[in-house]
Amino acid sequence: MRILSFCGFAVCFCIFAAAALVRAQDIAATWQGTLPAGIDQHRVAIQIAKKADGSWDAPACDVEFLHNGAHVDSLVVNGDRLKLTLNGGAVVYDAEVNADGTLIDGQWTNDGHAVSLELHRAAAGALWPVPFLYQYHSKDATYLRPSAEEPAIPFTPKLALDYMERGAEAWTSEWKCVACHTNGSYMVVRPLLTAQFGPPQTALRDFFVTRLREELASERKPEWDSTEAVYVAAGLAIWDAHITHHLSPETAQALDSMFKVQRADGDWTISDDNNPPLESSRYQLATVAARAIGNAPGWLALQRGKPVEAKIELLESYLRAQRKMQGDYDRTDLLWASTELPGLLDAKQKSELVEMILKHQRADGGWSIREFAQPEEWGKGNRAEKLRAEAEFTNPPSDGHMTGLAIIALRKAGVPASDKRIRRGVAWLLANQRSSGRWWTRSLNRDGWQFITYSGTVYPLLALAMCNALPPSA
Repeated sequence: MRILSFCGFAVCFCIFAAAALVRAQDIAATWQGTLPAGIDQHRVAIQIAKKADGSWDAPACDVEFLHNGAHVDSLVVNGDRLKLTLNGGAVVYDAEVNADGTLIDGQWTNDGHAVSLELHRAAAGALWPVPFLYQYHSKDATYLRPSAEEPAIPFTPKLALDYMERGAEAWTSEWKCVACHTNGSYMVVRPLLTAQFGPPQTALRDFFVTRLREELASERKPEWDSTEAVYVAAGLAIWDAHITHHLSPETAQALDSMFKVQRADGDWTISDDNNPPLESSRYQLATVAARAIGNAPGWLALQRGKPVEAKIELLESYLRAQRKMQGDYDRTDLLWASTELPGLLDAKQKSELVEMILKHQRADGGWSIREFAQPEEWGKGNRAEKLRAEAEFTNPPSDGHMTGLAIIALRKAGVPASDKRIRRGVAWLLANQRSSGRWWTRSLNRDGWQFITYSGTVYPLLALAMCNALPPSA
C-alpha cells in the first residue's frame, strides 16, 4: 500500500529547483518535479539564483518529509550542466539543463542510491507552497498543516465535508495511491453519510477499481500490499452496501484478492507497521477486513462450502482471540466491526467493550486517543519515547479522532443518541471544530503533517450524523 501513515506515514518527496541557470538570470526561479523513492514519492524545493559575482546560489531548499532538513553544500553550473550537493555530500543532483531552461533532467543520488529526476520550471501561479506547509492541495483549496493553535469555530458541517471531499481528491490525484489515512478512510466512511450529504465521489470508487485491476493484472508476488488489498475491498464493499445496494463484480474480485494475501494466522501483513493507529496493527487492519465481508451485500452467503469459508472462520477466530492489540484502541474498532459482521461477538462481549469505551470518557465529554493504549502498544512501540516526552502525556486532551470513533462504535452497538454520555460527546464535537473545518488530533507519530486529522474529521462528522446532530441545512 503506498501510504503516508496517518499520523506518520510512508512518504512523498517533491522537488522544486529554482533557476534558469544556464540562461544568466539575476532573478531566482523555481523548478518542480517528483522524485520516486521505492513505492513512495518525495517532494523537494530548491530555489536557485544568480549572484552579483556571476556565480550561482541555492538560497532555499526544502525537502518534504526530510525531518532533518535540507542543507545546501554547493551549486555548480557549467554550461548546460548543473551539480547540486546537499547535506555534507550525502545527496547529489547531477543534471543537464535544456536549451530554453524549462527542464532540468538528471540523476538524484542519496547515500549511493541513484534515481532519475526531472524538474520543470514553474510559473509563479503554479508554484507549490515553499516550504511545504500544506497538508492537502486541491485546485483552489489549500489546507495547511493542522495546528493545536487553530481557533475553534461554531460547528459548520460544510467546512468538514469540504475537507473530507477535497482531501481525498487531492491525495488521490497527486499521489495516485490508496492510503488508509485519507482516501482509504474516505471510502470506508463517506458512503455512510449518503443520506445527509448525498452520494460520495464516483471518481474515488473508480480509482479503487483501477487499483484493483492494476494489481490483478500484475505479475508481482504477493499480488499486492495487504493493507491496500484490505482497504480496496472494504471501500468497494461499503460502497455496495450504501450506494448501489447490490454486490458488484469488482467487490467480489477485491474480496477474493484480499483473502489470497491473508496470513496463516488469520491477519494481514503491514509492510511499514510503525505508523499508528491505522498503519501499525495487523489486528486493526483485520477489523477493516471484517467490515469488508460484513458489508458486501450477499457475499458471505455465497461463500458457504467454498474454500474461502475456512479463511473467513480463521479471521473471526483471530479477532476473537484479541492478541497483539493496540490496547483498547483496537478493541474499539473490534466493537465497530462486530456490529457489521454478524456473529463475531456475543451480546456479553459487546457489552464489555461498550463499558470499556465509556470508562475512557474524559471530564469534558470527549475521548483522547492517547488514553486507549500504552505508548509501547502502538505499532512496534517505536513511538513510545516521543509519546512519553509530550508535555500533556499524563493528561492528554480530548481529540476529534477518538471522540468520533468512540461515538460511532457506541452508537453502532446500540447505545442511544439520548444517552447522557453520548450527548456529552456530541457537545464536545460541536464545540471543538477548527476554522479549517477539521478537528484537531495530534499525531502519534511525528509532529509534521498530522494526517490523523483526516480521520479525525471524517469520524466526528459520521458520529454527529449518527446522533442526529447535524443541522437541517447540512
